[in-house]
This record gives sequence, C-alpha cells and structure tokens, in this order.
Amino acid sequence: MDDIGQLFVVDARGGCNVAELERHVRENHIGGIIWFAADSREVATINAHLQSIAQTPLLISADLEAGAGMRFPDLDWWPPAMAIAATGDPSLAEEMGRETARAALAIGVDHVLAPVADVNVDPRNPVINTRSFGEDPHEVARYVAAFVRGVQSEGALACAKHFPGHGDTHIDSHRALPVLEVTRERLEQIELVPFRAAIEAGVASVMVGHLAVPAIDDTPVPVRASFENAYAIEHEEVTRGGTMPATLSRRVIDLLRRDLAYDGLVVTDAMDMGGLAAHFDPGEAAVRALEAGCDQVLFSPDPDAAIAAVRLAVQTGRIEIEDALRRVRAAKERRRDASAPRRAAERAVRVVRDTNHLLPLRSSVCVIAVSPHDDPLDDALHALPPSRDDGEVIVLLLALRPKSGAGPIVVPEEIKRIAREHPQRTIAISFGSPYILAELGEVSTFVCAWGVQPVLQRAAIARVKEGRP
Repeated sequence: MDDIGQLFVVDARGGCNVAELERHVRENHIGGIIWFAADSREVATINAHLQSIAQTPLLISADLEAGAGMRFPDLDWWPPAMAIAATGDPSLAEEMGRETARAALAIGVDHVLAPVADVNVDPRNPVINTRSFGEDPHEVARYVAAFVRGVQSEGALACAKHFPGHGDTHIDSHRALPVLEVTRERLEQIELVPFRAAIEAGVASVMVGHLAVPAIDDTPVPVRASFENAYAIEHEEVTRGGTMPATLSRRVIDLLRRDLAYDGLVVTDAMDMGGLAAHFDPGEAAVRALEAGCDQVLFSPDPDAAIAAVRLAVQTGRIEIEDALRRVRAAKERRRDASAPRRAAERAVRVVRDTNHLLPLRSSVCVIAVSPHDDPLDDALHALPPSRDDGEVIVLLLALRPKSGAGPIVVPEEIKRIAREHPQRTIAISFGSPYILAELGEVSTFVCAWGVQPVLQRAAIARVKEGRP
C-alpha cells in the first residue's frame, strides 16, 4: 500500500517547510513535487536532497508555460504563448521548449507542465487568454506540437493542458467551475485539435481541467455547504446546477484514452482550485479523480487526508490503481531513459575486476564511505543501505578524486588494511581516480565510476546490483 503515495504530487515554494516535504517523501512515499515561486538555487538544493531520500525517484514539476522564469524569477521569463504565435514562427515555440527544459533540468525539474493546448475562443476568458497560442485550432496545434518537441528533445517531459479545452470559458476554474457548453462535434473541430497534435508529437502527459462538459458528462455535481477557498472567491460565485468536472469524469477521461488513443500519464489540475474544492472534499475528490482514470493527483489541499481516502477506497475495492501506478512508473522511466547524463553515466561505469564473483550483489553488506573533500555520497548510500550486522560483503565507497590545490590522492591506510585482510569479500567503488586500484592489493571486485556526481553514484550502484561488466 506504500505505492499509493506515488499517485500524489505535493506543492513546494520558496521558503517552504523542507521537513514537511521530507515527511511526505519518507512516510507517504509521494510520487512528485510541484514547485511554485522560488529561487532556482534553493529549488536545486531541495530537489537534490529530496531525490536522495526518496525510495522511488520523484517526478518534479512546475508550470513553465512562459519559460523557467515564470516560476523561478532569477531565470529567463519568455513572452506568453500568444506573443510567440504572433511571430508566425513555430520554431520559436520549439526553441522556447528546449530552453525551458534545459533550465528546468539544471535545477532538478523534469516535468514541464506546459504547453497550454487550449484554443482561446472566448475573448472574455480571464484565465487562459494570452496563455493560449491563439484562436485558430490548427495554428494552436502547430505551436503546441513544436513546444512539446522542444521540451522532450532535451529529455524533460511535457504536459498538454487543460483537457478537453479551457479556451471557450469566461469563468476562471481557480475561482469556480466553468461550463463548456459545446457539442461533441464542436469539441472535435476546435478543442481537441491541439491535443491530438500534442499526442502525435509524443507528449508525455496530459492535464485534465476542472471544467464541466455536459455534452460528454451530464452527471449533476453537488455543492458543499462550506469549503476551504485558497483563492478567496465570494460564495455566490460558486457554480450551481453544474455537471461533473472533467477531472472527475470517467466519460471525459475515456474520450482521451479511447477516442484520442492516449495511454500516457494523465494529471489532474491543482486540486485546491475553486472549480473542484467547492464540490468535493480533498479525500473524495482524490478518490473520484483516480476512479475516473487520472493517474496523479496534483496539489491536494490535504495530502494526508487524500492519501488515507484512496487507501481506504483500494482496501474496500472501490477503486483499482494498478493502471495508474503503471503509467506513473512509465513516465518516470521515460524521463530516466531520456536523460543524456544518465545514459552517459551508465555507459561509463566499468567493472574492472570481479574475481570472486561478488556481483550481482546478493549478500548483506557493510558499507564504508571515504570522502576526504566532504563530497556527498548520499545517492550511493541511499541506494545501498547497509545491513544491521557486519555484513557478508564489505563495500568501500571511495571519493578519492583530483581536486585543484588539494595535494596528492591518498588511499587511507585503514582502507588498504581492510582490502588486504578481506580481499575475497570486498567491493571497492572508485568515485574518482581509477588508479587507486594499484593500492588495493588483491581486492576481489573493483568498480570504476570516475566521479562523485549523483548520476554516477546511482549508475555505479545499479551496476553492482545488476552485475553487468
């Protein structure tokens, strides 16, 4: 049941409570983080820390429709989508996608919640407006596909939003539930065109909006007597007599899955928004979203209550989550597979010697880390937890590397002694100089990982566990 947390993405922002994020990672085993306004250096530091303690790699996201500066003010903030389309040059959208992905990946954000695929049909639209590439569905489709290609060419994941289309609405779904009063045929002609283009471009995820589409799902939606309102709307603004939000509608998600043949990751819009919070409490909203076919619940106002509600729904047989978990895993694996640094690290790591066939690692281990320059070996230590006893195999994590002005690279005498006294049960992993092998005598197994970078740490431990040469 620990997997349930993989279906949730919690929020973070500048000056946030890192201990609370740690709790969600360690105890709730959450699947991801969504960042709001913060300094990029703070984001990079926290992301690296949270990844180092996560049992399963996190999918870290941010709304970066207009570049990384949209959420991280010390980075480049691009013109909005409508301005890009005004140039008449979709290659600029592709370049914006590439630059956005590069900046995001550099600080540990790998899921770009963009592009906006809404067609801004309603000039009164208070929330989409210039965030859209325009009013012509086919032109919007060209720019959406270009942005997706740009983001994903760099190894990040893109997200087309807000399905099935938030462009012909004059209510902001942050404040209340918009109603998209169009026919199924009209959806096909206008709203779905950019989403089809995004899917054809291989978009990794789709975000479903909090908007009612009665032509698809006319199920009445209740109104709560009271609710927490993050956007401070007046109670009389709440939509009454509306129908089920797309986020919670199996019929709408089926439209995406079946008619558009999409089997990628489906993410909810933020669950604290008035378009949803006015109608369902956090627990019921999360259960209904997963029941409808969404895969990840984004920014629940009460993650603990939502996770508990989903756990109960699974236990009672109300919902099944295997497909959602499969898609979350696939998205994370797609991100990892697309990572050029990861591919380089995996190809670079070498098992130089394994005379006693200690690989793949099958025994309990005693882990000894040596880092004279205080290089963090957190990723290796997290991926290779030591046993509570002395362990059958000794694993030496040796961050002995060249550093300007630091003097000679020296293997500590204690490490030499361990290698000399226990050669047949010792694995030495060099996160630095490969030449220290000459000082480790007849140590059974030696793995060369070249450097202390986290990507090399993870690749080296994976090699040790898999046993590949």
